[in-house]
Amino acid sequence: MSEKQVSLLVRIEGGVADEGRIDLHDAAGFVNGLARATNIVAHAFANDGDIRRKAQGAHGAKAYLHSSRKGCFEEQVDIVFEDKVVADVGHSVLTNVFWDFLTWTWSAAIGAEYEPQTPRVRRISEANDVFIDEIADMLEAPMKSLHKSLEADRSMTMYLSRPRGDDIIKFTHDSLDYVTTREELTETKYITGNVTRFNVLSNHGRIYSDVEKRVLSFVLAESDTRLSGLAITSMQAKNDGDDGKMHFKVGKIISAQGVTKRYKVYDILPMDDS
Repeated sequence: MSEKQVSLLVRIEGGVADEGRIDLHDAAGFVNGLARATNIVAHAFANDGDIRRKAQGAHGAKAYLHSSRKGCFEEQVDIVFEDKVVADVGHSVLTNVFWDFLTWTWSAAIGAEYEPQTPRVRRISEANDVFIDEIADMLEAPMKSLHKSLEADRSMTMYLSRPRGDDIIKFTHDSLDYVTTREELTETKYITGNVTRFNVLSNHGRIYSDVEKRVLSFVLAESDTRLSGLAITSMQAKNDGDDGKMHFKVGKIISAQGVTKRYKVYDILPMDDS
């Protein structure tokens, strides 16, 4: 078994990008965001869903940036996966599986719908159904940097595509607004709802919010055994046929469009303690 290379293209169209150039300051943000977003996903793919929260590189894979292409603003990134990753995933299927994983994670980061297509990525989704919320959270800041040129000139559009293939993801001012967030920590309040999923190791989960009338991801503001225990109790009660309702003191994480993306949970109280 040998190393395996997967290439991806990111292209910007509109404005000065059609002349094969973008503002130097914007380019710095773009390249930084591209590097971080690529390495986060490549590392998770190569390491059983492990999400790196500090280091910039990826274990088991190395990403390289090509020189810019002439005639448009387009960058090619080559990701070289080590032998052990290739052996684990399978040499013949690795390219398609990684593209499925990349499309799934980057789509989630910009609020776009995408269902995994390959058996391996579907198994990852089923084994840890809050993984996609955790990695989307980690990708948010890199994605905002990746949108730097679109932030400066909203007539621009950006595309992720496969070499000699179709465009896979389209980035616009709407996706820019989605990854541009503000945190209303000063406006915390109690809401009612029930936990549907919770990962005690990462403190991430999902909650059905009676206020929003939908399921949202959440993260505990700090590690706390009492809060973790109550989150698990709510989830288990729902699974046992009860409603699992509790009061959650939350701060909203909202997009630039004012849409609630997720909650930060500061406190949980049983309904009879209210």
